[in-house]
Amino acid sequence: MTGMPSAQRPPRPPRADARRNAARVLAAARQAVAAHGFDVSYHEIARLAGVGVGTVYRRFPERAQLLEAVLLDVLGELADSAEQALGEDESWPAFTRFFTALALRTGENAGLSDSLDDRGGPQVAAARRTLLDRVRRLTERAQRDGVLRADLSWRDIPFLARAAAAGACVLDLPADRLQAERCVTVVLDGMRAPASTPLPGRV
Repeated sequence: MTGMPSAQRPPRPPRADARRNAARVLAAARQAVAAHGFDVSYHEIARLAGVGVGTVYRRFPERAQLLEAVLLDVLGELADSAEQALGEDESWPAFTRFFTALALRTGENAGLSDSLDDRGGPQVAAARRTLLDRVRRLTERAQRDGVLRADLSWRDIPFLARAAAAGACVLDLPADRLQAERCVTVVLDGMRAPASTPLPGRV
């Protein structure tokens, strides 16, 4: 019996080592972009991934593909964090955990402050919209429950997260993760509604 013609054969799944290399390249690209911005060299990504630069070029032949993959990875992670928070019962702890994740990722990824629609294609634009919709829902739920200041707009949340994110260095003072977390805590304290604030519709 003859085999199936090659044109009709389903594509073979990537080999395990190829999948591992792809994951390492993406993780290294994300780390490199966070540290050096979108103009980071492929050689730096290859060095961080521990692979040859040819492997990086095979995975991302065009720089636009690299940037899109990095942005989708970061935005997807944040969107998943927001979705998890929406599934929790207590709105303030859920909001706090998501805001902390958003602030820390914003501090680690300067690219999130750029124009994502310009940097990525339709998939990045859709991922950004998904994340912002979940930010809106988390904000509105926390306000309905009377735990988040009512004078905040959901659009304020990404800006407050960016303000809370400690930079790598300020006035020659290097930042560490604990310092970043303290800054986030202080900002969250200012965002929380006073304990005496009644829930909407209650007296």
